[in-house]
Amino acid sequence: MEFMCALSVDGSLATYRVQKKSKNSYAATLRTAKDKQADAPSEITLVKNAAGWTGVPEHEEIVRGLVNAIEAKGSLDDESQSPAS
Repeated sequence: MEFMCALSVDGSLATYRVQKKSKNSYAATLRTAKDKQADAPSEITLVKNAAGWTGVPEHEEIVRGLVNAIEAKGSLDDESQSPAS
C-alpha cells in the first residue's frame, strides 16, 4: 500500500508519502524539499505493536494524522477486497 497524506501541522501544510514496509510497519516521507519545515520531520517510521502505534521520531500531531490515514486506508482496502454478498 502506498498513498499521499496531507496534514495541517501547526497551521502549515505537510504532505507525506506513506509506504507499507511490512505487515505492521510504515515509512512516511515528507514529499519535497520545499515542504520541509522545522517542526515537521522529513521521515517518520510508524510501527504497530500490541500497545498501539509508535512513531520515530515522535511528533504527536503528525503521527496521529498518519495513523488515522493508515487505518482509514486499510479499512477501505479491506472493504474493496470483501466478496460481494
